[in-house]
Amino acid sequence: MRPLPLKWRISLLVALVIAAVIVVISIVAYHDLRESLKATFAVAAADRHVEHEMHEFLRTLLMLGVGMTIIGGGVATIIVLWALRPIGKTAARLRGITHRNLGSERLEDLRAPSELRPFIAALANMLERLDRVLEQQRQFTADASHELRTPLALAKSTLQAARTRDRDPAEYRQAIDETLGDLERMQRLMGQLLVLARLDEVNGLPDAADVSLDGVLQRLAADHVAEAAQRGSQIVVDAARPATVRGNEGQLGQLFGNLIDNAIVHGPAGGTVRVTMSDDADGHLAVCVHDAGVAIPAESLPHLFDRFYRADPSRSRATGGAGLGLSIAREIARRHGGDIKIASLPDAGTSVTVRLPRAL
Repeated sequence: MRPLPLKWRISLLVALVIAAVIVVISIVAYHDLRESLKATFAVAAADRHVEHEMHEFLRTLLMLGVGMTIIGGGVATIIVLWALRPIGKTAARLRGITHRNLGSERLEDLRAPSELRPFIAALANMLERLDRVLEQQRQFTADASHELRTPLALAKSTLQAARTRDRDPAEYRQAIDETLGDLERMQRLMGQLLVLARLDEVNGLPDAADVSLDGVLQRLAADHVAEAAQRGSQIVVDAARPATVRGNEGQLGQLFGNLIDNAIVHGPAGGTVRVTMSDDADGHLAVCVHDAGVAIPAESLPHLFDRFYRADPSRSRATGGAGLGLSIAREIARRHGGDIKIASLPDAGTSVTVRLPRAL
């Protein structure tokens, strides 16, 4: 059974209150009148007349009460309908909002009592946030489609060129190597997109536990030794003192793995990637990943954490990156109650610092 609408429930409540008040008044008036008339008339024959008059008076009060209850309920209904009209207009306006006009629709022009203003303001704020999220999603989808389409088109064109005529084995090997490089780029991009999708879908930290941060950094350095050696570089980790944070070990590995990988790729060949861990204020740990590569332009620094953003020349497509590593790193740092910052100077290189709270 469906519940009554709010307007009818309020009207019924008002009518019941009016009826109850009238019944109480009638009973009290009837009792007072009976006692008064009994004290006034002493003749037995008159008692029947008095009883008749009292019954007539009670009947009149009841009829008057029923009439007033009906009138009161009607008036209450009209008042409630008038008071709820701004909600109806707001609902009608919301029904007309779609993804096409979400950003242009405004609720501030709705005329409403002061009591409903906070409600309408909260709705308007929610629509603005929703519009921003949808715009980010549309931009993310467009960027992801473009990033996937580029290596796919390159791989296709390489294979088509290899088929145009007979070639020697060396040329075929070169075509295969180029195609494999494009496929590896697509595979890396798909992996990053899956990580972002999981981070966007799941709130909080799944499987949170105490994680040995120094152990994670040492393991990541060992995993990246071969990659650094290909560029003649080395990784130096200064995290000998044990330190523990509360979080997800897999996500923390993804965070610092991205930073170390970026430092190797964008740092100078034959350089050194330094990973240092130190105590910071307020019970936090600071992990800094530094490379001596080309400085990032100052105007690009605020956008480095945007998805698919690259700062030339250090974020070139030639490195195979899609501009997602720092976005993933920032999201993971935030989920662990920390933050991440980048500093880049021409003479000092680039330093990425992550602050994480120590485990209690």
